[in-house]
Amino acid sequence: MKDQPLELYKAFVDDLVERSPGLYARWIMEKGWPETEENARVNKVLQELTVEQKEVFALIAQSSRNGGIHDVLVYLSEQINLNRMDISFGGVAMAKEPFDTELYYDWVCRREGNDWPDPE
Repeated sequence: MKDQPLELYKAFVDDLVERSPGLYARWIMEKGWPETEENARVNKVLQELTVEQKEVFALIAQSSRNGGIHDVLVYLSEQINLNRMDISFGGVAMAKEPFDTELYYDWVCRREGNDWPDPE
């Protein structure tokens, strides 16, 4: 299939977008960490927070997760561009910067809800 490398690239980025929402942000906003002895201290503090404070901490937790994903994608982009690394699935290498933008840039755009650009 001619477009398989491009479709692999899109699927890779979109899979990471789907995994972007962090569990910690949800735990902060909802019922807290799982009820264990080692989590008791965290849950006690979370119960004392206002909704606004929880929203701020959830934002910080989500930003941290996004930053981690972004940092890994920057590293992968560097390896792909500088060291000729390939990412392949079942022996088929995914496309490299098919839209003339970096992997991490495409992830940010897709996470923000942008459509895939026309590859032409």
